[in-house]
Amino acid sequence: MTGNYSEEMGAVKSDLQTLKDDLATLTKSVKADAKANASELRANAKTKFDAARANAVEAGTKGRRKAQATFKENPIVSIAATAGIGLLVGALMARR
Repeated sequence: MTGNYSEEMGAVKSDLQTLKDDLATLTKSVKADAKANASELRANAKTKFDAARANAVEAGTKGRRKAQATFKENPIVSIAATAGIGLLVGALMARR
């Protein structure tokens, strides 16, 4: 009975060591996959950010050009609109 118990304990210890080794390997694999995914997500985010920034710069440039063209075509209206906006902002600031 004692010999059989010792053999079973040895088998259990061996199984536990195998399980421990498998878990260590699995943990390393999951960690490597997480790092790879993080790098990929970071690269995708940077690409999207760069594209959004380029679009914003392009939209700002187009808006500035359109505003400049409008001011050149209608200088009196532009001056009146600017004065009106200034009065509105001044009135709003005076209320505070």
